[in-house]
Amino acid sequence: MAISLTDKAKTQLLKLDINHDQFLRVWVEAGGCQGHHYQAAIDTQRQDDDVEVYKDQDLSIIADRFSTPFFAEVDIDYSDDLMKAGFKFTNRQAVSTCGCGSFKTAETAGATG
Repeated sequence: MAISLTDKAKTQLLKLDINHDQFLRVWVEAGGCQGHHYQAAIDTQRQDDDVEVYKDQDLSIIADRFSTPFFAEVDIDYSDDLMKAGFKFTNRQAVSTCGCGSFKTAETAGATG
């Protein structure tokens, strides 16, 4: 896994008071203009098919097994922009993206590489 978490994103996540009993759950849903988009929530219950996609001394990020490949090369940042504040997921493997936040990878587009 090669999730990159910026200092700004990590600071904002820690402000949400995530402790050692909690973690950030991330997943991919079908939808948006390009086919997929990211979701995230604080969680406390691990599932059998969960995979830890990021861990350091302060924070753990978990994804389900279906979503895990979509986090192979993702940058997570935080923007405090007045109009579009929030966490931003950027997939370095995306072959197309949309302003709505959705993305398409070569694999999901049916392309061969």
